[in-house]
Amino acid sequence: MPERFVIRGYLHRHKSAVKRLIAEAFGPAHHKRSIWNLRKAKPIIRLGLIVEDMNMVSFDSYGQNGRIVGSLQFWPIRIADYPSLLLGPLAVKEHLRGLGVGRLLIEESLKKIQKSNWHFCIVSGEPDYYPKFGFKPIPKNLIWPGPIERQRLQYINLGYSKLETLSNGPLHILSEIS
Repeated sequence: MPERFVIRGYLHRHKSAVKRLIAEAFGPAHHKRSIWNLRKAKPIIRLGLIVEDMNMVSFDSYGQNGRIVGSLQFWPIRIADYPSLLLGPLAVKEHLRGLGVGRLLIEESLKKIQKSNWHFCIVSGEPDYYPKFGFKPIPKNLIWPGPIERQRLQYINLGYSKLETLSNGPLHILSEIS
């Protein structure tokens, strides 16, 4: 019996379905959140993932892939001089939350980025969700571009550098395109 949820690499043809999924998951004003200050560059397509629900119809009323029920993207950022990643948004159809779609996306994406040239991965998300994947609260010396609930900021080390030991002074988090 085939798996219900199938993970696939994000392709340009998924763009409109993923945009709708993100708007449904986070609301129409999601671009106004300060997290989007770090999403000035384009997402890194080769790292993006989608999840399709094989129990769903193939096409929705827009003629798009109606099976896409989850997505995850990465954006290039810098923490001081260290090339890093911003994870998100992680979007899952509301009626499927709690069934492991988000977990599937995060676990698969972490496999993809662990052996990369990126130093760190940052996420702004639920403080009790991401630690099970190895994320820790962000150090207090990191300076975020705009107002944010600091308890939502978490990170994971990807390379040999350890974010928690970099510096006692301020470290700025910047979009790759400022």
